[in-house]
Amino acid sequence: TVLFPAVLYYPYTGKVHIHLMDLDEPVRVTLHLASSHGVPNALQLFLLFPWGQISTPPARIYEVAHLHVSIQGGSLQVSEQKTVLVKALELGTLVQTDKDVYKPGQTVKFRIVRLDLNFIPSNREDPSGNRIAQWREVSPRQGIVDLSLPLAAEPALGTYIIEVEGKSHSFSVEEYVLPKFEVTIDLPAVVLEKDKKFQVEICGRYTYGKPVQGKVQASMCHTFRYIGILYTLNSALQRENCIEVSGQKNGCFSTEVLLTAFNLTSSMHEKQLQVQALLVEDGTGRDSGVLLLGNGLCCWCMVLHSSLRAPKCMWHRGIGLL
Repeated sequence: TVLFPAVLYYPYTGKVHIHLMDLDEPVRVTLHLASSHGVPNALQLFLLFPWGQISTPPARIYEVAHLHVSIQGGSLQVSEQKTVLVKALELGTLVQTDKDVYKPGQTVKFRIVRLDLNFIPSNREDPSGNRIAQWREVSPRQGIVDLSLPLAAEPALGTYIIEVEGKSHSFSVEEYVLPKFEVTIDLPAVVLEKDKKFQVEICGRYTYGKPVQGKVQASMCHTFRYIGILYTLNSALQRENCIEVSGQKNGCFSTEVLLTAFNLTSSMHEKQLQVQALLVEDGTGRDSGVLLLGNGLCCWCMVLHSSLRAPKCMWHRGIGLL
């Protein structure tokens, strides 16, 4: 019995398994792999093991080849020919850096992983195309190569490229800039007339998630527009009864606001609360700018009385109940 794979991959070596029974003496096995553009590849050996190895010829993308097996010894005479597909297989190369962006003076750490054990020299180029580092005769440990390159204190800024035998990986070197942060304002979705107070929370976080240390300044204003017969969707918001709050924050600043600070006596007003907040970062004095309305909008309305009933009325964002 002769067994071999249906597909052989260049430049790897394939195996042919031969199973023979009741042999009294060694036999000679000849393997021929003939392709359409190359000289047949021949291998002769005495069958001391149950398998033979055969090298694949140089291949284009893929092509059909013929494998001829001849076994001779004593009274045994066997000759077979099989069709196999020969495919060129590029070596897999993966290049990974420990991060995508570096600052001047930092060390670039990167790994190269390949499927075989022989590495081609690794080159590195700066944004101007200059080769700034090169590694030759690199040997992997357990299939992985770990390399590093410390950057100068004032390197060329831009995109750098690591190349390994046709494969490339890029990373950027940029000037250090202070991290950006944003401010959010959380308010209850609805405040009822019977509520005596409500909670306001103002939080600042950097883009990478860490809380911002700084001072918060916020203003809260009672805004309204007329409702009823004179109500129109285009009515302009009016502002009155603004209060100011401020304080230090460690990530978030929270305060309670009394409803008595606002004028809630008129039943002809659609009432809303508008919040503006400014966060000044400790140490740098940078501010977040003004953020209007934050993440919430407080709305409420008075209890409406009628001859039949006195229902409670609530305003939700975008929905009015009369």
